[in-house]
Amino acid sequence: MTRAIMTLERAVSGIETKSLNASRGVRLVIGFGIIAASYAVVIIEGLHGVGLALVSPPDCPEGASS
Repeated sequence: MTRAIMTLERAVSGIETKSLNASRGVRLVIGFGIIAASYAVVIIEGLHGVGLALVSPPDCPEGASS
């Protein structure tokens, strides 16, 4: 009986370790994605400021203040 409980305890411990490692990896990937998106926004804004942006904002209608 004790041996079976110890085996189950080791199995659960292994599952918890794998789960923690997996969630750590997911958090790492999400973090890198956020950083990459932030750099992309900075680069696009910089290109837009220089006039090299691929998409220009629409013109303001007459009488509208910008």
